[in-house]
Amino acid sequence: MNRAGRHFRLIALIGVLSLLVFPGVASASTTVRTFAGSHYFDEHLAAPAAPPVTIGAEVLRHLVVAPGYAAAGVQGISPGLEGTTVVLPACAAAACTVSYRPASAPALPAGHYAERVSFAVTQPSRTGTAVGFDVDVAVLLTTGWVFGRGYFSTGVDTRATTSAVTLRLFVDLGAAAPTVTKVEVTVNLCTTTTGCP
Repeated sequence: MNRAGRHFRLIALIGVLSLLVFPGVASASTTVRTFAGSHYFDEHLAAPAAPPVTIGAEVLRHLVVAPGYAAAGVQGISPGLEGTTVVLPACAAAACTVSYRPASAPALPAGHYAERVSFAVTQPSRTGTAVGFDVDVAVLLTTGWVFGRGYFSTGVDTRATTSAVTLRLFVDLGAAAPTVTKVEVTVNLCTTTTGCP
């Protein structure tokens, strides 16, 4: 047998033995186990819960009149997704729609173009618990990137059932008709209902 073949077999044998000695490493389960005669632990932690938000459609809109949308929270001073949330109003119906401009952004003026991104948010019932989440919208134009961030709390419904809230975030792209080449959207769970991260 040539030398390369022996090396390959040795590496394969080490791999198989490591799976026998450490079987939990290949497992996808969420468990904590102690191996007999060992003080080592094998931990697999469950991923944190996803926010109750689904990314919907995006569309380029021309704002004929100034819409007067409120800011989607307050942007923090550190770079990245950090800010104070705005609580979504209680829907008090099976479904409703709310619209915002990005956090700490100036009012959207008439005549500008905006990228509208929609999100489907599940608002908990009055006995449920609100959840904080942030959204990050990055729009690539032929002239460069434009960003819009929003910080939200789901709030709670006034009814005994959940509500479906359509959340719309309008990112200002300026007065000239833009050419949008890509839209990237990220949604994260916040650490509290009043602030993110």
